[in-house]
Amino acid sequence: MDDMFSPYQRDDALKLSGDRHASDHTTDGHNVADMEDFGNIGKNPAVRNKPIVQSYGINNNDQHQVKTSNLVESTEQNDMDGRGHKQSIHTVQKVYEESIDKSVDYQGWLELRKRKWKEAREKRKRQRLDNSRTPHLINGTEVARGVLNYKPVQGRVGVSSYFQRHDLAITRCHWQIIQLVPSAQYGQFFAWVVVEGTMLKIPIIVPRVFYLNSKAPVTEEFPGRRVNKILPHGHQSYNLIEVVIDEDQFRAESKKLAAHLADPEVEGIYETKIPLEFNAILQIGCVCKVDKSIKKRNLQEGWNLSELHMKTTTECPYLEHSISFFYLYHSISDGRAIYVAYFPGSSQISVVVVSPFPNKELSSQMLERQFREACQASSFQPPMPYEGITFKVDYVGNVKDAQTNLQRMITGYRHRHHGPIIGVVECPNVQLLKSGIRALEDFPCVRMPSNVHHSQYQAIGWQVLAAKNGIQRCVVSSQWLNERIALSRYAHVPLGNFEVDYLIHTADIFFSRALHDQQQVLWISNNGIPDLGGTNEEVPCFIDEATQPTLTYPGAYRKVAVELKIHHLAVSALLKSNQVNEMEGGALFGLDQELNPASYNSDKQYSFDVTTSCTPAFRVLKQLIQRCLADVITSGNVFADTILQHLYRWICSPKSKLHDPALHRMLHKVMQKIFALLIAELRKLGATIVFASFGKVIIDTGKSDISAAKAYCESVLKTLHTRDLFDLIELEPFQFWHSLLFMDQYNYGGIQGRLGDGAAEEYSKASTGIMQDGAEVDIVSSWTIAENLPKAMQDHFILIVSEFLYFPWKYAQEEAAKRASAMDDMCTPSITASTAEILGLRTTEFLKKKIGSDFTDKLLKIVCDPSLHMKGRHKSLGDHNATGSLQALNNIHRGDSPLDFIKYVCGVLALDQTVQHEVLIMRRNLLKLVRIREFAPEAEFHRLSMSLVLPNVICSYCCDCRDLDLGRDKALTGGQEWRCAVPQCGQPYDREVMENALLQIVRQRERLYHLQDLVCLKCNQIKAAHLSEHCTCAGSFVCKEDSSEEFCSKMQIFLNVAVDQKFQLLQECASWILQLR
Repeated sequence: MDDMFSPYQRDDALKLSGDRHASDHTTDGHNVADMEDFGNIGKNPAVRNKPIVQSYGINNNDQHQVKTSNLVESTEQNDMDGRGHKQSIHTVQKVYEESIDKSVDYQGWLELRKRKWKEAREKRKRQRLDNSRTPHLINGTEVARGVLNYKPVQGRVGVSSYFQRHDLAITRCHWQIIQLVPSAQYGQFFAWVVVEGTMLKIPIIVPRVFYLNSKAPVTEEFPGRRVNKILPHGHQSYNLIEVVIDEDQFRAESKKLAAHLADPEVEGIYETKIPLEFNAILQIGCVCKVDKSIKKRNLQEGWNLSELHMKTTTECPYLEHSISFFYLYHSISDGRAIYVAYFPGSSQISVVVVSPFPNKELSSQMLERQFREACQASSFQPPMPYEGITFKVDYVGNVKDAQTNLQRMITGYRHRHHGPIIGVVECPNVQLLKSGIRALEDFPCVRMPSNVHHSQYQAIGWQVLAAKNGIQRCVVSSQWLNERIALSRYAHVPLGNFEVDYLIHTADIFFSRALHDQQQVLWISNNGIPDLGGTNEEVPCFIDEATQPTLTYPGAYRKVAVELKIHHLAVSALLKSNQVNEMEGGALFGLDQELNPASYNSDKQYSFDVTTSCTPAFRVLKQLIQRCLADVITSGNVFADTILQHLYRWICSPKSKLHDPALHRMLHKVMQKIFALLIAELRKLGATIVFASFGKVIIDTGKSDISAAKAYCESVLKTLHTRDLFDLIELEPFQFWHSLLFMDQYNYGGIQGRLGDGAAEEYSKASTGIMQDGAEVDIVSSWTIAENLPKAMQDHFILIVSEFLYFPWKYAQEEAAKRASAMDDMCTPSITASTAEILGLRTTEFLKKKIGSDFTDKLLKIVCDPSLHMKGRHKSLGDHNATGSLQALNNIHRGDSPLDFIKYVCGVLALDQTVQHEVLIMRRNLLKLVRIREFAPEAEFHRLSMSLVLPNVICSYCCDCRDLDLGRDKALTGGQEWRCAVPQCGQPYDREVMENALLQIVRQRERLYHLQDLVCLKCNQIKAAHLSEHCTCAGSFVCKEDSSEEFCSKMQIFLNVAVDQKFQLLQECASWILQLR
């Protein structure tokens, strides 16, 4: 068999081709010379090569046919020049391939092409195998070499090849998702992604996935597939069907779903309230990759969510390199506004002021000074020198002109800087800002939390203050963005899809993924009520009012007291729940169902105890917190540590999509057990409890000086950490008191001890008296009951109580100094127990003499001053009419200023049990002056005012969580605006959220009042038989909460709060309940 591609056969073929075409390069019988040879005319033509012209067939026409006989001769002659026989063969082969014309020898040309196609195909196959084994890193991104150089570059230029490279990169490379933005079409989102350093906007179709639990057998008519998952709250799974449909179809067939819920064969329909954006984040995270089986398609065709697979940030990097961004700050108040645009890439800060007045208070020099001060305060190093950043100020008359200027700035920045750009926006309403500045639609915009206080301008000098706030936020914007990118890597959430409360949102994402991994159906909803299949049978149980327990022991503590902050109580309760359950006999959470499955009746649709029905979810939550704790211990992850610190806030927050009151009560029950064991352990170690709650505990150390108290605290904390049950709880010494007079957490006074480590001074909000006697002494007086007195009498009250604290402490200090000077020659000047007891008795005798002489004389003079009383009384009555009826409810006999003053002063001084007899004698003498008998009802001191605690109130800006006592906290009474108590924040609380929380408490208390139990008057046993009129002991039944007056007084407190804060819905509800009584 002859090989037509062998060298000899090719030479023969070339010769035959040369014989058939006798004339070389002839056109119409004339020779055509090469224009480059015009200078060689007259030379020997034998050594001159013939021109070579490659011909191309156009429209199947034969043009410029090429003859190759002389070319072969020239090639053979070149082979004799020492380049070797092998190079000659390849040269001849190449020339032969180029010279075959398909119009003359089509079969040979086709065979040659087929062979070349086969070789190219095998070469690409080998290249793909090599690329799969050796990945490459380009700009920190792992990219296969075949993606970058999959085909030769020659002939691949132009717009078509540009889009082909993008399409190829989308299918082969991973996507770094910046933000998912909903479109006008239901179920479609636009994903801002970065692929190989290029930002693209890709449509993604997110389907609706829900689960239908049917008691009927599964047939072919069901539109989904049967799955095996765990339903929330112990609901039994009969035939659970997973249905995946488009969002448009889901909305169109919502009535059919409602009809299915009415069908007795359908137990429930689950996961119908999950937002599509939330579901997309759960499945693809912040880094994803297209499925390998998916073919290349156009960008605008859209991708289905099932075609994308989530990748972790350890497998594929996420925004490892710095990305360009610009920052936009906006605040507005009553037609006045300010815009601050910061472009780091251009080193430019532009301020646009909207002012209807002609005054101009800002200049470039002032902005530069503010920027420099803000950088020094935040330890941020700007580009050096400061002159590198240019500042510009523009004044306009209305908001529309300002938005036009910003539109032009952002568009120009986009034209000057190519590549991915992110917009960081801080304003009260992002959507309203986007509607005015359309250029923001061309960028993924990351929302930065804004403080409402910034949009409350003052009347004069508002421009300087507003610009200062904007400049300060510009300085921290870069650091904030870097921290948010790091959080996106850890949480696997796109950068622009975090909610305002990012901690709760991150915890919801983690918990949802953990539940999905354990094959559990989610109960996500947006109203704080879990979605249990669309049924409302357990809705009354979903209003949770789990208040924190508080222990209060009023008294006068003359030794050093220390306040300890309690950290990680919820984490400790969650992780130590098994030990607590064993201590309680194994039935605390209903976990006996796991130990003894035979005792669990699987035919029951719902568990009898709703709290223990969420045991599977509680177990998953425990595993999640264990992983976060491992991240903190192993890698020191700050975001995992923050989640641990805010665990209880997340569990109890109705804003959480996975908020479950049953899960909250379950954790709260364990926390109560751990808290009680902690207090008992402190008492075993010799501490006297003054006050204790979930957040802090105040103990009396029994020591006379700060150094001894510190050593005692360190010993107690080390001992607690050796206990396995308390090794995760952290007790932080926060404040020391030389002497403390404590009534409750809103009424106390004391002498602060100064710490050398510069402890925080939270008590700056309380009134502070400073007495000068050789040294400064800080006396804190925080007495809410004094707010009911006139202003002049408040000063007398604070002064007398401060002296009651200061004189005994000063006397004890002087006695200790005398003893120290007398014992200079002794080796151990420490105070023994007997010496301390003697010193305490001397101090008590000194205080008794002071009460009988100085305090009695001062109080008699104050009570006998008629002008002070009349002035104060009129002012008190005026204040009473102005502040409403809430404080009047707390003080029934308010208005008689001398009597109120006597009751409050004597009630506070009587907290010291050692001098209680002397105080009662002084009280009796003072009451004689106002003509009131000693044991008259109006002379009785009511220590506690009406209390209304709103638990777990969360600030929307700083995420601070605390309980608010609306009846005793002076910062919340008198019609004042409710604000966050953190000094650096001051953000007003959301009035709508507060009113809804109070409204839920009112409805829950009314429901409990109507559903209360009946108890026997004789044996106090709860009525068990429904139809029996008398108890087995022949006693009569009465309501457990028999007094309707107590219930009405509670409702009256809600009504007063509604009137003071102008909560109309709460006022109508409370008024209607009181009218029915």
